[in-house]
Amino acid sequence: MHLTRPLLAAAILSATVGLSACGSDGKRAGGPGLDDQAISLVQIGRFTSADNQFDESAAEIVAFDPESARTFVVNAQQGALDVLSLEDPTNPVKVTTLLAGEHWPDAGAINSVSVSDGLVAIAVENRTKTSPGRVQIYNAADLAFLGQAKVGSLPDMITFTADGRHLLTANEGEPNADYSIDPEGSVSVINVENPRQPIASTIDFRAFNRDGERAAELPAQVRIFGNYGRTELSITGYRDDDQARLMVADASAVKPGMWLTIASSEGDPLPYRVARVEGNTLTLTTGFDDDTEVENEDTELRAFLHDGQSSVAQDLEPEYIAVSPNDSKAWVTLQENNAVAVIDLEERRVERILALGTKDHGMPGNELDVSDKDDAINIANWPVLGMYMPDTIKSVAINGEVYYLTANEGDAREYDGFVEEIRFKDAPLADVAPFNRADVDFSNKKHLGRLLTTLTADTNSDGELDLPLAYGARSFSIWSADGRLIADSGSDFETITAEKLGAEFNNDNDENSGDSRSDAKGPEPEAIEVAHIDDRTYAFIGLERTGGIMVYDISNPASPRHVQYLNNRDFTYPIEDRIDDGNEPAWAAGDLGPESILFVSAADAPGDSPLLIVGNEVSGTTTIYEIR
Repeated sequence: MHLTRPLLAAAILSATVGLSACGSDGKRAGGPGLDDQAISLVQIGRFTSADNQFDESAAEIVAFDPESARTFVVNAQQGALDVLSLEDPTNPVKVTTLLAGEHWPDAGAINSVSVSDGLVAIAVENRTKTSPGRVQIYNAADLAFLGQAKVGSLPDMITFTADGRHLLTANEGEPNADYSIDPEGSVSVINVENPRQPIASTIDFRAFNRDGERAAELPAQVRIFGNYGRTELSITGYRDDDQARLMVADASAVKPGMWLTIASSEGDPLPYRVARVEGNTLTLTTGFDDDTEVENEDTELRAFLHDGQSSVAQDLEPEYIAVSPNDSKAWVTLQENNAVAVIDLEERRVERILALGTKDHGMPGNELDVSDKDDAINIANWPVLGMYMPDTIKSVAINGEVYYLTANEGDAREYDGFVEEIRFKDAPLADVAPFNRADVDFSNKKHLGRLLTTLTADTNSDGELDLPLAYGARSFSIWSADGRLIADSGSDFETITAEKLGAEFNNDNDENSGDSRSDAKGPEPEAIEVAHIDDRTYAFIGLERTGGIMVYDISNPASPRHVQYLNNRDFTYPIEDRIDDGNEPAWAAGDLGPESILFVSAADAPGDSPLLIVGNEVSGTTTIYEIR
């Protein structure tokens, strides 16, 4: 039987237990209470623009140049970099906008920005996102364009090394919509000692391919599941009965029990399982889902079998990079693969790939709410395993030891040519624990039935799920330099937001509808930053869905302590109605969707206090906090 934790108990637990720690012996311990030296964040400034469009990535990644007191804000979908003056942090003012397309006609979205020693570097994806991208370099003082270099497909994140001599980009290499193209993921290292002629080299993962010389080094737990080379079925007709039927031109590649994804011109792509094959007619195990509209006679359907196999190099998708303080190593998150690549920057090679494993939500301290249909705060132990799947990663040195912090967001693949995501209630489950436990119901929508899982949990390829996997760990973690889990925030994020926000916890970031994300990835920790302030070290974590910033004292990495949670969001604001009728801008609801966090030390900040700058993707706002 699962343990239900009501709101009062959640509030007490979050106030007294704090962060759970995992030592080498696997034991867990809570941190002691805070002392009088704890910091506090106070919002002092906020930039909004009348041009910002709701949920259009108008403020994603932020960077700061101390000499010019300028903040550079990625306005992704406009292919633009907004330049803000922070000479007065309480009143940020837009100076100008840089357009990547002025120096590269094939420029698509800008995905990231980094600043060092008067240089501003941006990562620009190709207009055709599966083609190589670019890194562009500007002078922070006069905003003059200096140079650019070709990098891998879909450069998703960029960062300078500590010495400022090199740039690194995480080239995600996502497939196109129907999975007919799947570029290789890679990491680019760019020498910028002469920024007018940057020199790029690429670190790839080809040696880990199934026939590669390092194939045996790839841990079996790393998720490799791309659908490149899949079979597309030519649909000649369809019927939406209790068990939908597809008529195809050639069903010779289809066998009962196989999965396929159906993409609709009127709805989201969804996975379906084949029950029977009779000639060229496929009978599915269910009718078409409500999200896939088929009533309209003009609806177009495409069907793709889950029979492809991307290479390891194609399937690994670098997301974010943290460089060690001495510039010798880099940790690169491979989010969809639930892994991290450790890069030796001196040798320019992949040192190893670490599988991050799973978090047992059945253990005390790892509770979560699993349903958006229970009309309650139900943070409890459930027999599911959360894949860490981190997005942002940061490095920090504490007492001479290097640690890596991850924001364990979680992410599923969802393309026209392949969807892995399915709810437990819709998935065929193997007759194994915990699915066959009498005290657990994986079909009840108020319990585990609504929780999203993955078709990759079918470990023996028989079409049934064998593991109770869920996306993300709903936490932040601290890892040692050799890959050991030192600490994890357990259920903190949900218990603390439930205490502070009540029924608005686990809310989505584009509507105020209450507990709407418990069935997915909960609060979705997205952004993370670390800072040394006085004689202590702090971590700041942004919650992408619920919103707001969590603050932890991590001076003792094995026993971090919660300091503060603040959220300026107005949960009474009718976001959906106001956006639809255009009466008020999205940012009137407060900050929505924190995507990045940047610490500015007191020495670099315009003023006497350190600052925290936050880019909020959905509201398109850039918010400045003073750290006191």
